[in-house]
Amino acid sequence: MKEKISKFKAYPKYSDWIHWGKLISITGGAQVLIQIISFGCGLFIIRSFSIAEYAIYTLANTMLGAMNILADGGIVSGVIAEGGKVWQDKNKLGAVISTGMNLRKRFALGSVLIAGSVLIYLLMHNNASWYYSLLILLSLIPVFYANLSDSLLEVAPKLHQDIKPLQKNAVMANMGRLLLTIPSVFFIPFTPIAIIATGIPRIIANFKLKKISNKFTSNQKEDVQIKKNILHMVSRILPVEVYNIFSTNISVWILSIIGATASIAQVGALFRIGAVLSLFNILFNTIIVPRYSRLQNIKKELFDKMIKIQLLLFGISVIIIFFTWLFSFKIIWLLGSNYKNLDFELVLTVTIFCLNIIYTVIYTLCRGRGWVINPIFNIGINLLSIVLCALIFDITSLKGILIFNITISAVLVVMHVGYSYFRLYQLKDMKNIYGS
Repeated sequence: MKEKISKFKAYPKYSDWIHWGKLISITGGAQVLIQIISFGCGLFIIRSFSIAEYAIYTLANTMLGAMNILADGGIVSGVIAEGGKVWQDKNKLGAVISTGMNLRKRFALGSVLIAGSVLIYLLMHNNASWYYSLLILLSLIPVFYANLSDSLLEVAPKLHQDIKPLQKNAVMANMGRLLLTIPSVFFIPFTPIAIIATGIPRIIANFKLKKISNKFTSNQKEDVQIKKNILHMVSRILPVEVYNIFSTNISVWILSIIGATASIAQVGALFRIGAVLSLFNILFNTIIVPRYSRLQNIKKELFDKMIKIQLLLFGISVIIIFFTWLFSFKIIWLLGSNYKNLDFELVLTVTIFCLNIIYTVIYTLCRGRGWVINPIFNIGINLLSIVLCALIFDITSLKGILIFNITISAVLVVMHVGYSYFRLYQLKDMKNIYGS
């Protein structure tokens, strides 16, 4: 037995397996705990809020996501791409992070003005008073402020694969959210209270995150050339990201304008369950994407890794959808009596999230290599699919808008998979693919 163990340890791939096993168990274990806490907070809010209040909460959270996207505009992707080139140099990596931070602060003001105005309009359109709408917007600012820096501060530790401190910090932030949300929402079940309970722990956690990042960077001034490179990527990404604000949340936008308030709440509750799947997105973005960004420009290696990643994404998605269908009744029960009989809609929702994870990871992998699809081509195909699907499906019903969303997401998957191979085939040294 000992001899067999010794032979197994002597196997060339043994150390790699152990390394990946530890990495995945640390990241996966922490993310499972984070998702359990987040899911628990979400369920508590769903069960505590009335349908009308949860519809407002859904609109506020959707707009918070839009604000974060506008404030980023591709800056994080540019920082990862630039940081991947100099990740072993503390001073150069510090300059990349500082440049990204300064750019993001400038983008933030415009984000608040644009997204905040739209949010107030949608809230008032859905029967919220103007002063309550303004209060909700003000409550979003602490969370938005925290989100401005955390994704950039995570870049250096991720490039160095110093994952454990990141996961520990994220767990503590979510524990803080849980401890604040339950007592505050229990006594005051209103949207601003639930949002503030999310923002305060995240702000505190960012102080710790800055210390983690500082181990791999030094305090540097903004670099003109790095700024130019990041802005070049932003110019390609921002139009797509602005459009994605509309397309990825199209269910909520459409229902908030032409649908019933109850439908917004139902979509929000179903999407809360689907959001649990962000665990896989985080795993890929924490472990796979930085490693893929660090790879040398060797065509065969990049090609092989891309195929394996995509097969893994599709395989995981099929398993998730199957188990959702199998246990849909029990999962829906968690949402409470206001959301019963949504079994089929749950399966549709999980399918949407799986497709979104697939194309988002592939898109992020490409951006990490500096491969950015032409915005005109990207938006053109997406917009065409939205228009055609809107004509085919009944977008005023919950079931119809979910099927509509699945079709659009499937088109995005095909487009980004195709683009990834297009860029790989464009790389020099074609002989590496064939091993000759």
